[in-house]
Amino acid sequence: MITEQYGIAFPGQGIKAQTLLSALRAHVRHPLVARLLTTFGAADPEALDLGDTSVVQPATFAAGLAAADTAFGPDHCPPVALGHSLGELTAAAYAGFLRIDEGFELAVDRGRLCHDQSLRRPGAMVAIVGADAGELEWLRRSVVAEHGEILDVAGLNSARQTVLSGAPEAVAAAVRIAGEQCLRAEVLPIPGGFHSPLMMDAVPAWRRRLESADFRPSTTRFVSAIDVRPHTDPVQVREQLARGLVLPVRWHEAVRTVRDLGVPGLVDAGPGTTLLKLGRRARILEFTGLGALPEPVPPG
Repeated sequence: MITEQYGIAFPGQGIKAQTLLSALRAHVRHPLVARLLTTFGAADPEALDLGDTSVVQPATFAAGLAAADTAFGPDHCPPVALGHSLGELTAAAYAGFLRIDEGFELAVDRGRLCHDQSLRRPGAMVAIVGADAGELEWLRRSVVAEHGEILDVAGLNSARQTVLSGAPEAVAAAVRIAGEQCLRAEVLPIPGGFHSPLMMDAVPAWRRRLESADFRPSTTRFVSAIDVRPHTDPVQVREQLARGLVLPVRWHEAVRTVRDLGVPGLVDAGPGTTLLKLGRRARILEFTGLGALPEPVPPG
């Protein structure tokens, strides 16, 4: 069992389909996964379209919470919870700011909104590895000058990995220019320009949906990767979830906030090990996965 000193973290949509499918299979008997299957009329996880954002987002939510619930039980109260992109909604539900079932319905609605918006304003996302801030901004501005399309910083994952989001033509140009600058560029398996101005039109509907949900206070601190601050006020948690459709995920800074709160480590609840890998490379604080939990620290 994990010591109560550790916080918990949940990833976003950018999980490989096979990894997500494996997580759903592992927890197929959990009520939340069963509800996911019923929602999409699927007999089993293999029948889900894990290339569809409207399915992937609630599936990622369900898989993460099912894994955490199985590992820790229903009464687990971590000192902090945080998430990457969609994972912020998972973290808010796990921390108790809203009921799990209501969080699942929000994940369904968020996935549908993101899917529909990406059809109206197509986009793509790319991770650039190895660029410092100046190199990255030179690359970004070069693309914007060349194409006149949106290309914005969508995620600050580490000191050397930044995600750009924007129009498909701009992302393709970013990949080309990155290669010319001897930088590694990896297009993400996310069909949309999330965390960029391309999502702005979806914010009013998403905000209305959040305002209809019953958010409540919690003793677990929610560390937002949007404003990189700890929150216990449900109004502020709701606001960060609303802004998170457009604003960048400042993951690297959020993990530093967790450290500065005196929390010694984080558990990557999954699905997948994306956050675990980022955490171990950054070495800001201890990261572990559900399969390798440290022993509890004896009192005194």
